[in-house]
Amino acid sequence: MKRLFIVAALTATVAAPAFAADVGVSVNVGQPGFYGRIDIGNAPPPQLIYSQPVVIEQAPANAAPVYLYVPAYQTKEWRKYCRKYAACSEPVYFVQQTWYEGVYAPRYRHARPQPQILYAHDIHSDVVRAGVIRAHDIHAENVHARVVYRVDGEPGGPHGEDIHAPAVGASEIDAHDIHARVVEADTLYVHDLHSDR
Repeated sequence: MKRLFIVAALTATVAAPAFAADVGVSVNVGQPGFYGRIDIGNAPPPQLIYSQPVVIEQAPANAAPVYLYVPAYQTKEWRKYCRKYAACSEPVYFVQQTWYEGVYAPRYRHARPQPQILYAHDIHSDVVRAGVIRAHDIHAENVHARVVYRVDGEPGGPHGEDIHAPAVGASEIDAHDIHARVVEADTLYVHDLHSDR
């Protein structure tokens, strides 16, 4: 690959519109973009948003509480969002974002490692994260990378099928085009980065 330029600590805003995520593909616990029920299991005690469980509809007397990780704004208007999580008639504890992201998700990912290398033709996603990303074109609202290399030619690896998901994560991603709201990488190799820079 021919190196054309290096940009450190990049934050780019894109001219092209963001592409909507295809919610037909589920995001699992521990992956970027996940919200939903979590199994506390043998994890350290969770840090909670509210000390008492929240119940919207009458819960059975013996209903066990559930633990949810949801966006903070949803906890404040839980009545509007409880059906989305099938949790209106259950006692719900909301775990804090810092505990989920700093304690729970890393332990969960360690027990279930993410793919090392992900090959795709096109990726349409809300969030794309990897240590290294190689792509021909990237269209995103925001791109965060420590180092960006502009290169000639196509991405080097074999390409799989298109991926439509709310979030995509791997140690390394090799794709032809990436369309996302947010792209995060330690190192980014790209032919064209569509932005207002």
